[in-house]
Amino acid sequence: MQDDFLWSLGEQRADYVSSSSTILLVDDDPDMRSLTRTFLEHEGYRVFSSGNADRAAQIFSSVPRIDLLITDLYMPGRSGMELAVELKGLRTELPVLMISGGFVDDGKKTQLQLDGWRFLGKPFLLTELLATVHVMLELGEAERSRLPDGRA
Repeated sequence: MQDDFLWSLGEQRADYVSSSSTILLVDDDPDMRSLTRTFLEHEGYRVFSSGNADRAAQIFSSVPRIDLLITDLYMPGRSGMELAVELKGLRTELPVLMISGGFVDDGKKTQLQLDGWRFLGKPFLLTELLATVHVMLELGEAERSRLPDGRA
């Protein structure tokens, strides 16, 4: 049933499924979180998800390896930006993809890019999300391979 739904969206599975990559997805919108998680899992990724930054920080601390953080920028309580800064403080090489359906000015988008983060505005195409995730995971893997201890 899920396959039919995803295929009905006109999305095609990518050839670069990576079942070894783990993503932490944080979005306070349960529908967006569920759809995004389902799509990423359909593509072979292992996904942990949370509706708020505090729970996401707990997940991050308890999961041995998170390869990518995808977080909504604006959420009740702590923002995605605050969460990303906290997690990057623990692991500087963690790739961060900010997503938002709210207004984000060009200055903030530029700052995100200067910080080495990526941004996708909602609504986004699932193929656009997948392509961005793939590139970020490849860059993250290259970054980890340059670390002295090769940590994940």
